[in-house]
Amino acid sequence: MLRLAVLGSPIAHSLSPAMHRYALSSLGLEGSYEALETPLEALKDRLEEVRREYRGVNLTIPLKEAALPLLDWVSPEAQAIGAVNTVLSVEGRLLGFNTDAPGFLQALKAGGIPLMGPALVLGAGGAGRAVAWALREAGLEVWIWNRTWKRALALAEEFGLKAVPLERAQEARLLVNATSVGLKDPGATPLPAEFFPKEGAVVDLVYRPLWTRLLREARERGLQVQTGLPMLAWQGALAFRVWTGLLPDPRGMEEAARQALEGE
Repeated sequence: MLRLAVLGSPIAHSLSPAMHRYALSSLGLEGSYEALETPLEALKDRLEEVRREYRGVNLTIPLKEAALPLLDWVSPEAQAIGAVNTVLSVEGRLLGFNTDAPGFLQALKAGGIPLMGPALVLGAGGAGRAVAWALREAGLEVWIWNRTWKRALALAEEFGLKAVPLERAQEARLLVNATSVGLKDPGATPLPAEFFPKEGAVVDLVYRPLWTRLLREARERGLQVQTGLPMLAWQGALAFRVWTGLLPDPRGMEEAARQALEGE
């Protein structure tokens, strides 16, 4: 039986169990997927448990960057991004991957959002790094903004990108919110009204609430929009393929996540 889990803190409200239970059931696989509360200081011990007892796990906040030195092997992409969100346990070895970056690009493609630059990524944490790296690899001009300017500069320099002030958002053709602004606060937005792009698309990786103020205001301006659920589903589907070799239907996983969200 496949034992799978998501590690993070706080983790109780993760949508991953709903998505992966759908994946297991839709592919006729016997297995379980748990949410294991794992604060940073418990990560090392938890990964040893994974090594012994699990096929694989997902990692979320605050563990994606901290896990790298604790694994036996990390894919070149995850090394470059500096974050791991998927761990495969095989023959006593822990292998690290990042499915956030390809999952983000697949979600854009599935949503019919054109890959047009310049792209502005708000946020320089684990999610921001994955998105910026993915867009750069796709050949776009990528700009970085972060509330802490030093972090924006550091990431831009590391990836060969450009750190810009927030008002440059008006010139972007793709804007991605990879900060936590708006999370559980429908009144909060990372982008002042006067800085909205003139055309193009806005993606918000926050999905609680599903329709953030940023997305609502972008839609009112006639911009193309995408919620955080397609990326969540695609990175989950790609993680499942790492563990099993099988790709579940990302649309089914997205629907399972949506139903779990609506049931909260």
